[in-house]
Amino acid sequence: MKLNIRNKLAIFAALLIFAPLALSALAFVVIVSGTIDGNARRDIEKDARLADRILRSRQQALREVAQSTAQAIAAENLIDSAAAPTGASSASGNPAQVAQQSQAGGRQKLSQLLRQRVESSGVDFLATLDTKGQVLMRSAGSGDSSFGDNPLFIKAKNAAESNQPDALLRALVSGAVNETPDLLRDFGLAEQVNRNVASQVGLTLEGIAPVVSGNRVQGYVVAGQLINNAPQDENRPLTALTREIKQTLYRDLQDVSVTLVLSKDKKVISASDPRALGVAIQSPLADDKPTAVNNTLLGGDYKTAFAPIKEPSDLTIIGYVGVGVRESYFSQVFNTTLLIIAIVTGVSLVLGVGIAFYLSQLLTKPILQLTEAANRISLGELDEPIVVATGDEIGELGESLERMRISLKQAIERLRSRR
Repeated sequence: MKLNIRNKLAIFAALLIFAPLALSALAFVVIVSGTIDGNARRDIEKDARLADRILRSRQQALREVAQSTAQAIAAENLIDSAAAPTGASSASGNPAQVAQQSQAGGRQKLSQLLRQRVESSGVDFLATLDTKGQVLMRSAGSGDSSFGDNPLFIKAKNAAESNQPDALLRALVSGAVNETPDLLRDFGLAEQVNRNVASQVGLTLEGIAPVVSGNRVQGYVVAGQLINNAPQDENRPLTALTREIKQTLYRDLQDVSVTLVLSKDKKVISASDPRALGVAIQSPLADDKPTAVNNTLLGGDYKTAFAPIKEPSDLTIIGYVGVGVRESYFSQVFNTTLLIIAIVTGVSLVLGVGIAFYLSQLLTKPILQLTEAANRISLGELDEPIVVATGDEIGELGESLERMRISLKQAIERLRSRR
């Protein structure tokens, strides 16, 4: 098909518009893709750091529970009255009977106080310890449990027994520890641990506070919450850590997000979605800060990040707390952005081609007028003036043709007058 100059100009202009527009759109897609992925990684890593802050805030809450309970115990001198006979006597009984009754009453009051504090605070357990870490009274369960080897207790005991001015203040400690199954069984938490056989230890958050009478430490109070298989019950006074993290960070992304706690061997021991329990995280995890990694969870691909949980020494990693968001969520953002780019590019292309055809028509219209005028001159039609007022080279060509028309007409008229 033979193309006229108008179509050639239109096609040439359209190509000039399409080529840079297409290249710009492609470059923009690449940039947006990298930006979305980079932002996703940064957001996930930031969320993991926030999850770590929530975990530390939970530790602080447990420390406050332990401290307030220790103050209540000290106010009524319940440790001394529950731990040993007082030697008191009365007219109605011998000293041994009165001492036993006093001890029984003290233990009952102490047990009742611990149970009430557990119900009001939502912690999993409360216990009073002697100065060596042996359990004197617990909120539930039974057994000869001891916290003597607990790194948090050791830290609190060393601080309290130091001669530093702020010794008692430094004895208020909190952190995360791995408790043995035997200790958790003594506190009635074995069933919660055993629901998930992925880990043989119970990751717990604990707070410890000294019970002080004057300047003497009578014992300690430990408040704890077991992380393994924590019930996702929103009505509990102290909700599961994973639930709190999800509600705080992903209130509007409930269906595409998950929050996790891992054991030190990277198996899921607590999750906002119980279906993730027991899953092993295959990706390597950083020991110092959250790093975004891709993992398969709940039948889909997730972008995840995990912050390490360390013992009070801050040297030994005993677990990880992390978050995850489905890759499809970020893909949806990219697809939406891609659709917007495609629409803008398409509209720009249509408008550009339309404008190109319109401008080519404006450019070629005076040329067609000159062509038609030249055809009339060739046929001897010299009466119609040639008017092409474009103000450019085509206009000058029109003026030349007009002068030629006039000259030809005058020459023909002279020839006719001589006959």
